[in-house]
Amino acid sequence: MSIAAYSTYARQLESLVTDVALGRWRRVADDVQHALNGQASAQLRRIVSRADRRTTGSFFTTGGVRQSYEELLARGTAPGGSTMIWDPTCGAGDLLIAGTSQFPIGATPAETLTLWNRRVRGHDLHDPFVAVARMRLVLAVLERHRAVGSDALLVERRWRTAFPRVQVGDGLQALRAAAEGRGFGGRLLLNPPYGMDAALPGCTWSTGRTSLAATFTAQASAAMAPGGRLFAVLPDVLRSGSRYQSWRGQLAEHLKMEEIRPHGLFDNHTDVDVFLLSAVRRRGGHSGAVAWWPPSAVSTDSVIGDHFRVGVGPVVDNRDPHDGPEVPYLTAKELPGQGETGLPLRRRLFGGRLFEPPFVVMRRTSRPGQGAKGGARGTGVLIQGDRPVAVDNHLIVAEPLRGGVASCRELLEVLDGPKVVHWLDERIRCRHLTVTVVRSLPWG
Repeated sequence: MSIAAYSTYARQLESLVTDVALGRWRRVADDVQHALNGQASAQLRRIVSRADRRTTGSFFTTGGVRQSYEELLARGTAPGGSTMIWDPTCGAGDLLIAGTSQFPIGATPAETLTLWNRRVRGHDLHDPFVAVARMRLVLAVLERHRAVGSDALLVERRWRTAFPRVQVGDGLQALRAAAEGRGFGGRLLLNPPYGMDAALPGCTWSTGRTSLAATFTAQASAAMAPGGRLFAVLPDVLRSGSRYQSWRGQLAEHLKMEEIRPHGLFDNHTDVDVFLLSAVRRRGGHSGAVAWWPPSAVSTDSVIGDHFRVGVGPVVDNRDPHDGPEVPYLTAKELPGQGETGLPLRRRLFGGRLFEPPFVVMRRTSRPGQGAKGGARGTGVLIQGDRPVAVDNHLIVAEPLRGGVASCRELLEVLDGPKVVHWLDERIRCRHLTVTVVRSLPWG
């Protein structure tokens, strides 16, 4: 079902707000807690198909990642702060609710709405999401007052017109407009879509299709006025992927990073690792290196790249022509989980670069923790034989600069060690190892 079907949940929330605004807490108190904590995401999964959620990038910030985000906000916000907050991709309003938890309240719910209406801004492309976000924000106001014993009622006219600056609109365009104006000096809250789209015209850090999350974050950094603060949940590939090195450099030119913290999986239903970012818009230029990785994930002594030539297998089987000599062809599918093996049985016509054994291969596809076929993450396999081998693009190849088989076996021991597994999980939590990361692995 499409996003439009989510309107059914918006109507349920309207009924709930009606009861709460009239003071009927006894029978709906638990419902309010559910509505403020995870229900919006659960209803999205129930009502809207996974395909539509992926197409629109609709994954709400709930559970453990929202709790970590609230902690990030609390560390980066002065108590009782009343600065404006803006979420340009607000969805059902989870980040806005987290942001308002730092706001003071008035004497009555109506007074609090008057205070908050001017300070809460949000955009989303989908009308049902905006409707749900506004109803949940009203519930957050009423719940805050209930918690302190202020149970004044709220007339329907006030809650139906609450949070007028949370509206249907293109958040990316709104960010660009802010960048061309005076800039946004409040707290910018961001959990952008994680899909891919064409880089914007004039983009200096990427070409072709690129991460929408990277595009939104770059635009957010440009949209902020000096002193403005950014709090973001972003896919880990932006922190650790080689492709986004230029993006990280550009961001550091604009922002002073206060905290960069790997989180792990976004949630139990979304197989994407994320990290949390808090930063302040600089008043001047870049003033030093940025620690995108924990100190334990930075190699300071000898690394694998000092001992091996590391690269990616050149064969893209469904694209490269089948011409040239017939050679052994190594793929991840036929590779054992670990240890040593001889020449692959599979053969292929290939006229490109071949590798002379002995060498070590690692699977590029990799998730934090467990590796493929029972091996540790990053486990290698030693290839031996007397013929050159064509290697598939899903494998990383490490050729010894000296030492032959003995060096390869030493590398296998290094890759199987707990130090390397921990280092990898700290350094890169996205689903593909990169040549840069493998070269940087600690040796010995």
